[in-house]
Amino acid sequence: MKATFLGHGLGKGDKFNVGKQIAISLTDNKYYVFNGFVAFAAVSGVLTILKSLKSASLNYNQVRFFIGVDNMGTSKEALELLLKENIETYIYHDKKENVTYHPKLYIFEGVRFTRIIIGSSNLTNSGIKTNIEASVQIDFRTKTDKQGEKLLNEIKSDFSDLLNLSSNKVSRLTIELIEKLVDENLIYSQRKLGGIIKERKNNDGQNTEKNDSIDVPDFDINSGIEQDDTNNKQRKINFTGREYEIFDGMLARYVLHTKNESPSGVISNNTDDRELYNWYRRMTDYFTNNELPDEVFERLLEVDFPFGDGKERRRLMIWNNRFEELLTYKNNVTPNEKYTHVPQFKDKSNKYYQLGTWCATQKQRRKGNYPPEWTEYEEEKMASINFLWEVPNMGSRPKDDEWMDNLAGLEEYYNDKSNYKTIPLQSTKIGKWVNDQMTLKLNGSRGKVKKFLSPIREEMLGDLLLRNGVEWEWEKQKHRESVEETIKFWKEIELFENQPQNNVTESQKELIKGYREKVSQLRHRSKKWHNEKSKWKLEILDQAGFSYPKLNETENE
Repeated sequence: MKATFLGHGLGKGDKFNVGKQIAISLTDNKYYVFNGFVAFAAVSGVLTILKSLKSASLNYNQVRFFIGVDNMGTSKEALELLLKENIETYIYHDKKENVTYHPKLYIFEGVRFTRIIIGSSNLTNSGIKTNIEASVQIDFRTKTDKQGEKLLNEIKSDFSDLLNLSSNKVSRLTIELIEKLVDENLIYSQRKLGGIIKERKNNDGQNTEKNDSIDVPDFDINSGIEQDDTNNKQRKINFTGREYEIFDGMLARYVLHTKNESPSGVISNNTDDRELYNWYRRMTDYFTNNELPDEVFERLLEVDFPFGDGKERRRLMIWNNRFEELLTYKNNVTPNEKYTHVPQFKDKSNKYYQLGTWCATQKQRRKGNYPPEWTEYEEEKMASINFLWEVPNMGSRPKDDEWMDNLAGLEEYYNDKSNYKTIPLQSTKIGKWVNDQMTLKLNGSRGKVKKFLSPIREEMLGDLLLRNGVEWEWEKQKHRESVEETIKFWKEIELFENQPQNNVTESQKELIKGYREKVSQLRHRSKKWHNEKSKWKLEILDQAGFSYPKLNETENE
């Protein structure tokens, strides 16, 4: 875990500015979920980070704000701007007079990293840029930092009624809700005469009608601190160029020595080859001090170099073999996907059943639920292939394991090459699932609040479908390809009619007869295409020069 103090307003520079950190975090691909809890919001605060918010709304799985309206600390214009930009926003209001919603908390969650910013900064320009404020930014590795995970779980537990939207004090932001808040005198307007936006001087939200206002200043958010490493100890690599130069030769000498004189792999202080002994000690010291490059470590593992406990060495060698199987799976099965993921197959006859089970075990080890303890070496190896540890909040349903099982089932369906450019029947479980995902992608879910297929699910399923000749608009694809095929038949007929008929065989005549029937059927169907929904089909016919009944002709029939 790494903690960084974020403060500004005392004239000592604003290198660690809260606004900068929020902005850069929202555009960082290390994170995929954002939840912000603030007591007050002004249009200036929203504008300050608006560009980054838009980026996050496109790339994150979830971007949400929970904003308070106590003490008239939030402006009507700020809420209108969030609504206009489709930022998922909720208003928290407790009608008890002695209770004020007062948090300033920003949480960014990712597969590998998590960032929490907590302090005194509201979503206002003064709060995140110009006021004298104090906050702490906490960075840690997701799942592997137990102290960080404990903190995150405690926060989520305390705010659980907001996060799961079960509190009756939480309302989704709508135009109607804004009007209601104005009527109840809970929010104020920043728009004064002449249409100029004014910003109230910050007094912790306890505004009065006589409170002065100030013009909103220009916004200048520069880059902040990126989350590159959150280890308390920075990993140093003092492995010199000279060590690289002599490594192959020394490794060969070491292998020969252990084969002939020291089967245990340990080079004794009494050995006559002092150069080999000194090299052996240096490799041991590099490993002990966490300074051994990964590629060197792997080479030494291959020859059973005695790093500490012999049992641990053997375990790491077996682990590396499994990792190589995982790498082969990625390269052969899902070479074009951004993430590496192996489903935990239920069918034991599946050739990847054991690999899927191994991956599931690594997930439990990483969470601390299964021995042995997860190592930094394993973390870095899995990160090198962008291993997908979890698939949280990927779409509209929480059953992500079931979603991945269905994806695996679809992969099995396409293993049968005869299923190319088809989808399973809707009467089957996988067929219904595919249809549901296509609907989520194209039209969204039913209800007032539409939910669409998340970017990561869209990427994973879309890649599988595309590799098997299926487009998202499957029904439209079938109609288009049917029309295009019939146009080919029509062109074949024209070629046939322009050639001498004396050498035409009976089979050719039967073939052309079938083509003519299909062309005739196409012309007949085209009568119903003179509408907005189907006019794209007529455009295909126009591009090909194919004649069909015009609108006035169909009306006269």
